[in-house]
Amino acid sequence: MKKFVAAAIICAAFSNAAYAVDDKTRDAIQALKFTKASAYAKAIDQYCFADHPFATQPLADAAAQEAEFRQEMDGNEAATDIIADADRSAAEHLKVDQSACAPAATFVDGVVATIDDSKQHLAAIKQTFADAKAAEEKAAQAEKRSAACRDMQSSADTAGLEDLVSKRMALLDCADVLGVDNIAKVDARIEKLRADQKTADDAKQKQAADAKAAAAALDAKRAAEVAANMAKPAVKPAIKPAAEMTFVGRWDQIDGSCRGRLWDFNTRTYDGTPIRNVERNGNSYRVELSDGYAFELRDVTKRNLTWYSLESGDSFRLKRCR
Repeated sequence: MKKFVAAAIICAAFSNAAYAVDDKTRDAIQALKFTKASAYAKAIDQYCFADHPFATQPLADAAAQEAEFRQEMDGNEAATDIIADADRSAAEHLKVDQSACAPAATFVDGVVATIDDSKQHLAAIKQTFADAKAAEEKAAQAEKRSAACRDMQSSADTAGLEDLVSKRMALLDCADVLGVDNIAKVDARIEKLRADQKTADDAKQKQAADAKAAAAALDAKRAAEVAANMAKPAVKPAIKPAAEMTFVGRWDQIDGSCRGRLWDFNTRTYDGTPIRNVERNGNSYRVELSDGYAFELRDVTKRNLTWYSLESGDSFRLKRCR
């Protein structure tokens, strides 16, 4: 029975294999007889030699491991179905043909007898699966890395300067995938982007300097104009003929007898302040003094006018002195 246990342990090593195998290895797997031997052992116990149990737990365990191994290999039939099919086939065989009991017992004993001899063969199968697994995992990792490198290169092709510089070391590690000259292309693009950025920065700095210089020049021009205006002598306003200025003369607020407060209007001064400008609008005049103060003389006739302050809103009705 120890031989059955050893076989079960060896088969268990393959229960998780899901990798492609060649025809030679597949034939070696198909040569395993634990499932069939276990099925016939059960049928022998049921229909042939009930006093000598052929079916044992170690043999059943070995059969289960082989069935799982075949399931992993083919992927089409569940392990429980493989065992059930074998059990049904062996039972149907021995149930209807008792003469097959002896050959069946010989077959079971033969499987048990060859277990030790199968260990080395099974170890070779195990190594084949291990090599296939390692090769497929290595290929998968290589493809995954290759895809990652290509994606990174695609991203780098459209990256800006800062992002491209950050990707450089990773792209260097991908030289075996992207080519040994790829990093030289990346470096050349980095240098071009740096040159473009410097050109753009220089242009911005020049633009800012030009704007600053233009603003300073404008300020200097304005300051010079102000200084020049302040340095000019005061220009006396042109005195218009008295005939054109109906308001010229003396006026009072009462009856024109000039016994009260007098208002003396001329084209040169007003209350001692020089007159800068006089603008006429019909029968009204706007008078601007040199200190910026302005007033209006409205509805001026030969006898009457209204004095109006543009600053305070005060107004006085005046009569010409007789």
